[in-house]
Amino acid sequence: MSSNARDPQLGFRFRLVYADGRQESVLVDSERALIGSASHCELRLPPETAAHEHVEVFAHEGVVHFATRHYALSNLPALDGVAIMEGRWQAGSSLRIGDAQMTVELVQLGIAKAKPPLWALFIAIPAIAITAVGVALARPVDRGLPPIPEAPVLVGPKDARCPDVSAEQRPVLATEKLRIALAKRERSPFAPQEGFEAIALFEVSAACFRAAGQPQPAAEADDSANALRVKLDEDYRLRRVRLEHAYRTHQSNAVKRELSVLIPMTSHRRGPYTEWLAFLDRAVTIELDQGGRLQP
Repeated sequence: MSSNARDPQLGFRFRLVYADGRQESVLVDSERALIGSASHCELRLPPETAAHEHVEVFAHEGVVHFATRHYALSNLPALDGVAIMEGRWQAGSSLRIGDAQMTVELVQLGIAKAKPPLWALFIAIPAIAITAVGVALARPVDRGLPPIPEAPVLVGPKDARCPDVSAEQRPVLATEKLRIALAKRERSPFAPQEGFEAIALFEVSAACFRAAGQPQPAAEADDSANALRVKLDEDYRLRRVRLEHAYRTHQSNAVKRELSVLIPMTSHRRGPYTEWLAFLDRAVTIELDQGGRLQP
């Protein structure tokens, strides 16, 4: 890819209607936006209407998605009248938060400029240090930024066995592991580590059900483990794609948001990639603390 290449810059146009009839149009020049009452939100609503951070909106492959932040789980937004935690936000669909009703449109803002941010200087030195110790960095340098290390696999291959317990205890243990796995799966959208633990517990439960001669619940536990494995892998891939795009196009706020998920998600896989995430997090934090939000 040529260093002179430029990516189209996308953004959102929100149109809001309040209960008192007031209307508002807001253009956000980023492929991610926070809706909430906090000062750092791109779309700010009154405190009595929205939580500190209520909904995160992002674009992926030309489609607008939204996800409710954990601060607002007691006050879910309503998409076309249906309370929902996350999903696609189609053009023409109305999202309601409190007494504010809004629609969104994905717009092309032109061509992004490739001006390097200050944090590029901070991460150059650690990136060079990683290379010096013989770590292979998989992706090519783009726009003068240090390359990104190869991301690790988060969930290892299936290798679960039922603990060595008596035959009569196997179904009991399988049921208990399944109960804990289900609870952890429910918490996994807000704590990725819970999801990884749930996969292991589902697989142990399946192994114990099989050892107890109960193939049906064993198959159901295996299916749950496989479905969760796919979901976490897809979320991990999507987060990495969005981080890389924000990194290449110098969107400091978007980089910080993806890091807030990827760092805890990868905390059990220490290595060049997690070190790079930590370096980048510190550098972007310094950039934002200095008030330097890069404009494309």
